[in-house]
This record gives sequence, structure tokens and C-alpha cells, in this order.
Amino acid sequence: MRQIPEDDLGQVLNSVAQGDRVAFRRLYAAAGPVLFGICSRILRDRDAAEDAFQEAMLRIWQKSYLYDPARGSAIGWMTVVTRNAVLDRLPERRIRFVSLADENVAALVEKLSGPGSGEPALAPDLLKCLGLLEQNYRKCVILAYHYGLSYEELAEQSAVPLGTIKTWIHRAVEKLQLCLNQ
Repeated sequence: MRQIPEDDLGQVLNSVAQGDRVAFRRLYAAAGPVLFGICSRILRDRDAAEDAFQEAMLRIWQKSYLYDPARGSAIGWMTVVTRNAVLDRLPERRIRFVSLADENVAALVEKLSGPGSGEPALAPDLLKCLGLLEQNYRKCVILAYHYGLSYEELAEQSAVPLGTIKTWIHRAVEKLQLCLNQ
């Protein structure tokens, strides 16, 4: 296997977008081990990881035209595509709607910050900071970071444009960081 420098990896991905099968084989050989590692770490089952990896590579082939080097690295883009392919295969991801009433948020924060989470003292602060967020921000952050929903899934579930979801999450994370650092 020949490694491809990051700058060249973007060019190879652009060639894949043009339907270049040789470029795709190079991309598969260069990025495959890293992407398969992501599948393996998340799924912890070799057969499931192989299936998810193949799905991810198919998505990379089909969606390579969406890669924009101005927005990030080629490996970063492929990592996101792979992560989404893996998360789509997780059974708990089949849940289409999650109730985020205040008592559910409190229970979730307690679970995430309780024994074994590594930061038991974080629960009250995180709960307080989540409580300060607007409801739509809080819902999106929890659905994205705890339940693993993609921006697209959040936009569909919330019936708002994709750009709005991205803005909400960006603002919510900034507000949480400010609040937790005080």
C-alpha cells in the first residue's frame, strides 16, 4: 500500500468525483485502513464493521463530488461520511423521535455525569448550562452529541433548514463552553 500525502489525497478524491476508478482504488488502499478502524472501534464487531466500511466506501464513491477542500481535509470529509455510515447501522439509531422534556434532560445529564463517567461533579454544572440554552439549541445538542443524529436528521426532525441546525449547534456549543468555563 502506498501512502498518499494529504494534499494529494484531496486531488485523488476530486478524481474519484470524475468517475476515475483507478483513483478510487488508490483512495481505498490509502484511506481504507483508517476508515475501517473507525468502523471497528464504533461497532466492535468485525462483520458489522466490514459491512459498514463497504457502505462508507460506496457513499464516498457516490458523494465524492460534495467534497470541498475549502471546508476541510479529504480524510476529515471521508471520516465524517464513514462515521455517518456506521451510526446509521447502530440499532439505537433507529429511534426517530426523542422526548427532551426537562426531566428527561436532567436524567440524561445525571447518567452522563454519574459514576463511571469520569466527571461526576460535572452533572450540576452541565444541567445548569443546558438549562440556560434555548430549547431548540438544547434539543439539537443532545440529539447530536448523545444520540448521534446527523445535521440532516436533525433538520428533518425539526422541520428547519440544514443551515439553521448547524447554526443552532454551533451557538449552543459556544454557550455551553462559556458557561462551563465560568
